[in-house]
Amino acid sequence: MKLNLIQKKAIKKVIGPCLILAGAGSGKTSVIINKIIQLIKFYHYKPNSIITVTFTNKAVYEIKNRLKKILTSNEMSSIIISTFHSFGMRIIRQEYRFLNIKKNFTLLNENEKIKILKNLICFQKNIKKEVIKKILLKISFWKQKLLLPKDICNLSKNVSQQLLLTYYKQYERYLKLHNMIDFDDLILLPTLLLQKNLKIQLKWRKKIQYLLIDEYQDTNLSQYALLKTLMNINSNFTIVGDNDQSIYSWRGAQQKIFFFLKKDFPTLNIIKMEQNYRSSGRILKVANALISYNPIFYKKKLFSTLEYGDFIQIEEAEHEFDEAKKVIKFIQKHQKIHKLNYFEYAILYRNNYQSKILETELISQKIPYTLNDEQSFFEKIEIKDLLAYLRLIINPSDDLAFIRIINVPNRRLGKVTILKLKKVAIQNNLNLLDTCIFKNLTFFFNSKVILILNNFFKWILKLTKILYNMPYKILDIIISDLKYLHWTQKRLKEPSLFKHAIENIQFFSKWLKKTLLDSKNKNSKNLIEILSYFLCGENLDSLYQSNNKMNTLQLMTLHSSKGLEFSVVCIIGVEEGILPHKKSILLNNIVEERRLLYVGMTRAKKQLFLSFCKKRYYFGTTILTLPSRFLNELPKIDLLWYKMDFTKSVKILHNIKYLKNFRNMLISKK
Repeated sequence: MKLNLIQKKAIKKVIGPCLILAGAGSGKTSVIINKIIQLIKFYHYKPNSIITVTFTNKAVYEIKNRLKKILTSNEMSSIIISTFHSFGMRIIRQEYRFLNIKKNFTLLNENEKIKILKNLICFQKNIKKEVIKKILLKISFWKQKLLLPKDICNLSKNVSQQLLLTYYKQYERYLKLHNMIDFDDLILLPTLLLQKNLKIQLKWRKKIQYLLIDEYQDTNLSQYALLKTLMNINSNFTIVGDNDQSIYSWRGAQQKIFFFLKKDFPTLNIIKMEQNYRSSGRILKVANALISYNPIFYKKKLFSTLEYGDFIQIEEAEHEFDEAKKVIKFIQKHQKIHKLNYFEYAILYRNNYQSKILETELISQKIPYTLNDEQSFFEKIEIKDLLAYLRLIINPSDDLAFIRIINVPNRRLGKVTILKLKKVAIQNNLNLLDTCIFKNLTFFFNSKVILILNNFFKWILKLTKILYNMPYKILDIIISDLKYLHWTQKRLKEPSLFKHAIENIQFFSKWLKKTLLDSKNKNSKNLIEILSYFLCGENLDSLYQSNNKMNTLQLMTLHSSKGLEFSVVCIIGVEEGILPHKKSILLNNIVEERRLLYVGMTRAKKQLFLSFCKKRYYFGTTILTLPSRFLNELPKIDLLWYKMDFTKSVKILHNIKYLKNFRNMLISKK
């Protein structure tokens, strides 16, 4: 890609703090890649002194993959390109002694956090999963504010707040006891350490000679605090972001971080990248018109030298089944004319449930598709099983891993036996694995159960020895000893499910072996470290590559589409209550929903299709729906709006009585 003058200016700005406001499709990845090359080749920075941090592992993969074509293998092996959480993990791995944790700690996922909290408040037998999630959200909120339990004690005397604080204390105590951390800790722990320990802070500032931050608009306050501890007023860094694409407030991202940056770094140089290389002129005109309704914040306006392009098509459907038929019919007709591959088309939606009807229609039409919001690789049952075995071998205190795999395959230990084992462990201050050889087990279990528990402990001990001698063989031995493939076949029964499970197991096994054999020191410490980064989603290059090869129609949420591009984008459900979302309407918080639609629209290169329904089935009843207010913010001259009088739609949208009834309906269904 030939660089324009603004991009060249952004690349050459290497002294002092720099903020690049990079609009959608303006070539920010090319700028980041060229800046890294410039720093190494022309300014002679050591590759390991340049840190690049972004938000998704796919972005990490793309940057690495493009750099491989230019940098040497030695340069690539020492340069650090990672997500925020992986970067936090890197600091924790190196400074764990100062954090009062052991090196073989376990990283928890969301489901495991729920299990822990459920066990901690088990005296409330019928407590709902939603309640536990709300408690965990509050704990996460506190951690993102860099608040430990001791910091909150004096903040509130509110009874419910104090109860939440009690759960927070119990949760943290459990994590400490079992040598565990969660994803929020990956930012919290290194940030607090760097803030409190000046020696370590100076060590890391010296180590990082140049810092590059991508997708800055997605940064929350704790991530910003981590960055700030690593930089001083005179630091050399480049931050790339776009306030118009800030769509993750529910994860803690806030627009004010742009103000903090200017306030904390007064010499900040701001460069605006407004030339779009992706979309047609018409798509950009419509997107600019939409986002102009938001409060002006670092004003910029995208432009393009590409052709003006086709009209934006807006389709009215009778209901969601009709909408699915119409969007697929549009794609079929477009593909027949333009001869594009299926992977060049994407259907985007606000909520995951909207995909179900689309899938049914695509299957009936025999159109291949990929659901990009499907279950994470780490949530596959076979991967969770194998990871649990590895986790227990590495960290014997990991009771969650023990519970998961003690009956995988079935060792004929019933629920009552496991509950009794838990009680014995708690009463004697032991982890569950050590409880398997507790000397007083004869008081609680019969000889058959004791033999099973003893044998399990001995087998884990044998694997621990193998781990330290031949870590690259450990997974194959686990699979072989357990006859795990045979067990998986019996458990899944359905041939297609078994086939996918085998593919996942083979991928994981091959990846782990290759990564360990590629490591300089082929020892157990490498496996501990490798699995930590694996759980952060790093180094899954093979997975990303395989996904990119499939010629399938792409289905995903608008949130998932950020960072991607397609020749043709279809956005369905552009109506009040869906986009903008009903919660945003009730809270009178529309600006982020507008940004979300803007992100979706700017994914399109050549053609944009928007649709809405006149009625929709909602909790067993049929309700009348309204086209989204956002449609009325688009320039009419650039739209093809079929079967709908535009003027009439505006009048309906602003009918106060209708909106009042609609609002009441949303409140009653909430």
